[in-house]
Amino acid sequence: MMSTYLGPRFLGLALLILVVISPPSARAAGWEMVFSDEFNGETLDRNKWATRYIYDNETMDRFKDENQRYRDSQIRLSGGVLNLIAQKKPGADYFESGLIRSHRTFYYGYYEARVFLPSGKGVFPAFWLEADYDRDGKTWHPPEIDIFEYVLNGAEDHENMLHSASIGAGVPETFTFADNSFNTKLKEMFGVDALNRDWHTAGFVWAPDRITLFWDGRRIYTRTFQWLRKDGQLGPPAHVDLNFAVGGSEWAGRHGIDEAAFPQTFKIDYVRVCQFTNSERGGRQCGPSQLTPDPKEYGYTSPLNDMPKPTFLRDTTVGGKQPSAGAISLSDTNRPLDIVVPLQMPEDYPSNRTLQIAISDEASGAIVASSSRKLQDVPPEKRPDGASVIKLSVLPPPHPGNYRLDGKLTAELPNEKGSMQVLPSPVACNTDVPQPPKARSCRLLSLQVPAP
Repeated sequence: MMSTYLGPRFLGLALLILVVISPPSARAAGWEMVFSDEFNGETLDRNKWATRYIYDNETMDRFKDENQRYRDSQIRLSGGVLNLIAQKKPGADYFESGLIRSHRTFYYGYYEARVFLPSGKGVFPAFWLEADYDRDGKTWHPPEIDIFEYVLNGAEDHENMLHSASIGAGVPETFTFADNSFNTKLKEMFGVDALNRDWHTAGFVWAPDRITLFWDGRRIYTRTFQWLRKDGQLGPPAHVDLNFAVGGSEWAGRHGIDEAAFPQTFKIDYVRVCQFTNSERGGRQCGPSQLTPDPKEYGYTSPLNDMPKPTFLRDTTVGGKQPSAGAISLSDTNRPLDIVVPLQMPEDYPSNRTLQIAISDEASGAIVASSSRKLQDVPPEKRPDGASVIKLSVLPPPHPGNYRLDGKLTAELPNEKGSMQVLPSPVACNTDVPQPPKARSCRLLSLQVPAP
């Protein structure tokens, strides 16, 4: 065979051409960080976290006969660590403790927290995913995912045991993998040593059809699971809970509480949530974590990452006036105000909604005027950008002062007993006014009524 020597000059040119004409390699799909808290501040970030359960209008501070009450005073940050402290104050007949609940909600993803577990008979810390509001404003249970529950009751549950279970509807439970340390019948992981003597990292993959628990990077189990409510429909998106319960006759307090062991602290170094993406934003790791499971093995396909919500837009007008920096000054308060509210509605959003607006006094919070419109009675107008435009009329504020215009969407629906109830629907707020972190109503703009 005859060969031809082309020389280094030609080879160098050929390599240059190859580099220029070759398409850039696409970055592999992977995990994208969507939520995290490293707890590096001095106080809890209340834009990220609530401190009570979502029930009872987001005020519930215990389940059933648990012996704690959740109080903000028991949530303390120090040295980059969140401390949930359970203690019994002098003369009290219950413990005060701490809970954090994420305002942000999710469908699916990888969840990770680095924790130091407490000691003492009666402790009951947990890291779990709980169903939030559905698009009608209702809550559902099930579904629920308990990433872990750590119970010490002095008899059946010991310091080397960790419970991990989930509640869905209609899907048989099948373990496709179980580590030797995990009892699939009891849903318990058994460590060689006590689990409350050092820091540990709990990781959890929630995919549309399966869930997987990791402990310090070691896979503990994989099982089938679907996030279904009891009527067989997809449950609302989930928020993240980390709480330190104490006692309760069903489990942690079944054999009493060792009060001499308290105060006790459930420590959390960080919480991170990543979702799987096929875009260039994906990476091998969930943030800086070295224990992230491989997205090639634990990734999933789903169009969902949260629940689509109607969005109140910033260009609400009052009497034909556009707000400036989120505020409007009213000069004529002798006749009703014409309000035009723009809303970006999700695709296939139900029309059985009522738009309610209210003017409230900034100082007292008292509502001084309100108006409503059922969207299905008079279909909203559409703007070129696709936003719906709803027009209402409301009485003006009665006196000079500073006021706020709020908007919300409500639905009238039957409850489980068949009685009708009116619930505010979850919404998103894209206005120029500071908003509460979790919205079932939006602050649309400020109104100033100057003295004559």
